[in-house]
Amino acid sequence: MRVFQTLLAFSGNAPPQLALTRRLVERGHEVKVLAHRAARERIEATGAEFVEFKRAQPEMDMTRRESDPLRDWEARTRFGAGQRVRKNLLVGLLLDTSRECAELLKCWPAEVVVLDWMLPGAAVAAEGAGVPAVALVHCPFPLPIEGAPLLGNGLRPMGGWLGAVRDGVARRVYRRVFAAGVPALNEARAEQGLRPVGDWDAQLLGVEAIYVMTAPELDFSSEGKLPPNVHYVGPAFEPFAGEWRSPWPESNADPLVLISFSTSYMNQRAPVQRVLDAVAALPVRALLTSGPALDSATLRIPANARTVTFLPHRLVLPDAALMITHAGWQTVNAALADGVPLLCVPGGRDQPDNAVRVVRAGAGMRVRGSASPRKLRKAIVAALKDPSLRRGAGVMAKALARSDGADEMAQRIERLGAA
Repeated sequence: MRVFQTLLAFSGNAPPQLALTRRLVERGHEVKVLAHRAARERIEATGAEFVEFKRAQPEMDMTRRESDPLRDWEARTRFGAGQRVRKNLLVGLLLDTSRECAELLKCWPAEVVVLDWMLPGAAVAAEGAGVPAVALVHCPFPLPIEGAPLLGNGLRPMGGWLGAVRDGVARRVYRRVFAAGVPALNEARAEQGLRPVGDWDAQLLGVEAIYVMTAPELDFSSEGKLPPNVHYVGPAFEPFAGEWRSPWPESNADPLVLISFSTSYMNQRAPVQRVLDAVAALPVRALLTSGPALDSATLRIPANARTVTFLPHRLVLPDAALMITHAGWQTVNAALADGVPLLCVPGGRDQPDNAVRVVRAGAGMRVRGSASPRKLRKAIVAALKDPSLRRGAGVMAKALARSDGADEMAQRIERLGAA
């Protein structure tokens, strides 16, 4: 079976989608992935064929400040940051993505198109070519539905008439904002010989299936009225090999605290430094995975901390007592899959939403991204002492272990391709 996949060179969105890519290749399918050049090495490591975007921001690399076309971290408000994502990414890449995907599907007919939900242009091209498409969601379900708070507000579910009014207003604002993207969507559809739509969400909701890569217990939208083509398939993790060896003496039995603040650039140096200052006076072993977006040489590293640029989190998590994180969705899923509670220090994007889901699950705590070292230190001590957080994380670990998302999606895609 031929599978054509599109991938955005973002950060936390890539690992679960590449886990599926690898699984499809392992199962004997021919997979071609259209993506930004920053993702070439990771895609080719799966055994799939990499095809570079030529028009849709080919130099996009979210791990570097200078090659980030969104720059949503410069916005002063969450609404302003969301507007940048909508304008520069969701709508901004739509036409070029649709055109490039359509051209490739003409010369390389595929049985199934697999797309990052943030690249709706791929869904337009698939529909125009008459090829069934599935969308991969690497965050909580992102579209507004009745019975759940809208992603992007960082809110918990609220019952009763007040909750219905609050969420109804948010959905109306969302539709008004995204109405500005409908002309571009319809232009792309017209180029592919398709009829216009009146609503931005219609394109994504029109695919064969939408796969949300987590357990429903971790997403508020599972409690609302989801469309019938939305399926929770479980987390998808890339394989990892090797063995983690502690850099501390074997005699050091202090609890291990893993610190991680995104692989994409989000101006995260200041909150990371505050976390390091907070752990400096605590009897813990602190391990920071700095990632490509943060130069650890610019940080003050306390005596009880160590830094590495990259280390598969799931190598270390079985030994960790706590993870301190920006609350990126993939990081949250990885920690909870190993039953490790989280202290969430969210910045932007979906991170406040992810943090509130962790707290509601009883699997962690949340502090503001601007919290002082003193407040962070107090929260770290409380999180380490609270056994209920470990129990809550254990409950989530069982929920996440029910299904291997990569395997579940591969099987569903195979059935779709054979239909």
